[in-house]
Amino acid sequence: MPRRLMIKKSLRSSPAWLIVFNLIFILSSTALPNEDEKAPHKVGLKSNTAAKGDAGSGNAIVYTYSAACPQSAAFKLKAGGKDVFVYKTSAGDFAAFAITGAVTVEIETDAPAANVRVAPARHKITPEMRGNKMMLQMQQPAHLLIEIDGLPQLFLYVDAPDTNMPAPSAPGVHFYAAGQIYTVGEIRLQDNEIIYIEGGAVVRGCIRATSVKNIRIAGRGILDGSHSQPRGTRRRSILLEGCCQSVVEDIVIIEPSAWMVVLGACQDVLVRNIKELGERAGSDGIDIVGSRQIRVENCICRSGDDCIAIKSLDLRPHDPDATMDYSLDVHDIQISGCALLSNRGGQAMEIGHELRTASVSDIRFLNIDVLGVHQFGAPFGIHNADRATVSDVIYENIRVEHHYDKLVDFRIIKSRWSRDIERGCIRNITLDNIDVAISVYNPGYTCSLIGGYDAQHGIEHIQFNNFRLNGKPALSADDLDLYCKHAIDISFR
Repeated sequence: MPRRLMIKKSLRSSPAWLIVFNLIFILSSTALPNEDEKAPHKVGLKSNTAAKGDAGSGNAIVYTYSAACPQSAAFKLKAGGKDVFVYKTSAGDFAAFAITGAVTVEIETDAPAANVRVAPARHKITPEMRGNKMMLQMQQPAHLLIEIDGLPQLFLYVDAPDTNMPAPSAPGVHFYAAGQIYTVGEIRLQDNEIIYIEGGAVVRGCIRATSVKNIRIAGRGILDGSHSQPRGTRRRSILLEGCCQSVVEDIVIIEPSAWMVVLGACQDVLVRNIKELGERAGSDGIDIVGSRQIRVENCICRSGDDCIAIKSLDLRPHDPDATMDYSLDVHDIQISGCALLSNRGGQAMEIGHELRTASVSDIRFLNIDVLGVHQFGAPFGIHNADRATVSDVIYENIRVEHHYDKLVDFRIIKSRWSRDIERGCIRNITLDNIDVAISVYNPGYTCSLIGGYDAQHGIEHIQFNNFRLNGKPALSADDLDLYCKHAIDISFR
């Protein structure tokens, strides 16, 4: 069977453990809300409210937040005629809610908005301007970025209703209810446990799991990493190591002090529909480190560094939370349906730099919207700074809306991140059906690089198929302003 057909077939299959995932769980939550907050109450979806849309036939489900949560000073928002809380973070503002059917979203600013961008562009949502208000017609759930000159970035996290909420009192469920702020420090999960953060709840802390299976981190609420912002106390928001048959889904991650989600030496893990807002340098979105059989689906990441990073290294010398060696082979990784924005330098889709293993292979980036790569960095990045052979990587159906420094950057290097003495190689990379928007900032400034280390550690078999710049096919290295070194068999068609 052709390889591409095998990939499409795998998308339709689901591991058996997902079907039986929500069985019996064994522990209950022990976290307490802040002393200055109300006592926690365990409630279901009824604690949030549904309102009939004032335009369209759908309903909006909005979330109730604590009065202590930081509120945007730049935006007011209604969905289906119902007020929606707009949360302020250092990386931009966001509003999260759910809809059924078509709903009108009204965004109000202090003055009439200028030069409005709604992304991803593929949704073809054009706002209707009414003075200092804009109206968006949401026909279905979507994650959007709204950019307006002079204002913070605004993210809309619009979901379908949650139909998989656990019972708050069920064994093994750590339930955090809407309208509360919980300062938990660290939550450590055991086999078969659930963390559920309800829409409108804020959990300030980090999540850890080591050598466990069948765990789930879920809910429409917020995981806030600001508790570890002081110098010397940077901690990754979610760290799963040696875990399998597990799910991370739906939550909003804000104010990270380091990488937001780390899967170290994991196997058979699904990351789905999470929303990430990172500002500081080093706030990678999702780091897949020495792991196998990982799926990342329908996420939106705004990071201060790499959005998706695939690595292999031992974190123990650098991170006291790491308890095992993640410098293992990486295989069968698929990232699909995501929207990525690297705001402070970094790559949208990165393999590297730390690749301290023999093989990194069968990596697939499918149906991705690159909303932007600002400052240095590239949408497409492979930086092999160690000994690995990186092979069989597919980028397919990718849309790049903005980039500046580089477009494609595939290199074998020796850098400050290198630890292996031997250099590796890169081979069999395919870029298929790629659409790149070119702006006035690209010609003369943006280039692409494909560079091996030396004659023995080179790059080979790179295919550009249906690679388009503003709709025009790129048929040669000149079209990409591509510079090559120790690289062979680069083809365009």
